[in-house]
Amino acid sequence: MMEAAATADRVEASAQSGTPEAQFALALMYLIGRGVPRDEQQGVAWLEKAAAQGHAEAQFHLGGRHASGQGILGNKQDIDKAIVWYRKSADQGHAKAQYNLGLLLYGRKGTNAAEKLEAIDWFEKAASSGHAGAQNNLGLIYANGVETSRDYRKAIDLFARAAAQGDAAGQNNLGILYSNGKGVPQNHMQAAGWYAKAAALGHAAAQYNLANLYETGKGVGQNMDVATKWYRKAAEQGHLKAQLSLAQILARGSHLPEDMAEAISWYRKAAERGHAEAQLQLAKILDAGEGVERNTREALHFYQLAAHQHIVEAQFRLGVFYDCGVDVDKNDEMALHWYGKAAEHGVARAQYNLGLMLAYGQGAPADLGKAWQWLYLAEATGLQRAARHRRAIETRISAQELAAAKSAVADWMPQQKRRFDR
Repeated sequence: MMEAAATADRVEASAQSGTPEAQFALALMYLIGRGVPRDEQQGVAWLEKAAAQGHAEAQFHLGGRHASGQGILGNKQDIDKAIVWYRKSADQGHAKAQYNLGLLLYGRKGTNAAEKLEAIDWFEKAASSGHAGAQNNLGLIYANGVETSRDYRKAIDLFARAAAQGDAAGQNNLGILYSNGKGVPQNHMQAAGWYAKAAALGHAAAQYNLANLYETGKGVGQNMDVATKWYRKAAEQGHLKAQLSLAQILARGSHLPEDMAEAISWYRKAAERGHAEAQLQLAKILDAGEGVERNTREALHFYQLAAHQHIVEAQFRLGVFYDCGVDVDKNDEMALHWYGKAAEHGVARAQYNLGLMLAYGQGAPADLGKAWQWLYLAEATGLQRAARHRRAIETRISAQELAAAKSAVADWMPQQKRRFDR
């Protein structure tokens, strides 16, 4: 302890005399509490002194402090100051500063095209110096082709360079390109190898991707035990798709013993974090009381969340809730609204219900032309009981209105076919 204090005294004396290396060393001592009481504000003060004298590492650390606000008076984050200090360090060839500067310029709120191009330039510099994170980010930019021309060959080279350094994100992204056959011949076995490397390092997306290959048997022997293991690892890290997949496996009970309680727990985790399909599946389970006490009020809540995220089945079911007044005041206007959303996407039962409501003026003034259209489309989609009501309308509608309705259907049918083809 006495030796550490003596070292601190020597470093402080050198720092006080203006030596930037000593100022930086003293800053670190205060920041981590080595040889001196921990004092982040004192540490930042010495970082500022060293950074002002052009010490690249101090400038990098000071940029990080302003980016997080940690150790800054009032713990106030200041991205503009972070950029200033990162830029000074980056100009001296500091690869981590170049990478962090690129991240801030590329991702900050309100960034413009010029800043994004500058960010790419900094990623290029850091990648050339061997920074794995920069190589991975630059690979993504070339793979996505947003700010620059799409170039899968460059993306593969960059991902491979990052992957060779043990960068899990680079390994996962390389796996994705092999899995999708982008820039390389499709090779699920190669993809599985890269996913496995990243998964072993704890990369949640790679764990999910690897699990998916084991579930489908692509590139590896189909093995639901292994698939479930990796889905669970990714799910426990908060990976939404993994949580959904694990819930589905548990709910099916086709491999593992059915465990609706755990399935519902995983559905709920994903649903509460905004996963639309999980919201729908949880709502359906609660609505049906499948392996759990029926709870239509909570089902309504999750149907609403999924419907607002354009999940068509949830839109139809929400229409039914408003139509029948299930745990909500009966509301024909809202029923009509949600049936309409689902009907536009080809849901035959929504088209049928919408047609009936329009035929009899529920939720909106009666419109026999539109009612005929929706009943015809429901019939064409396979709901034969719509035919009787469509024919009944033909006895009440004028020839001119019927001709207009038939013309509207002729215009709409190709749109419906394109939706089904997608």
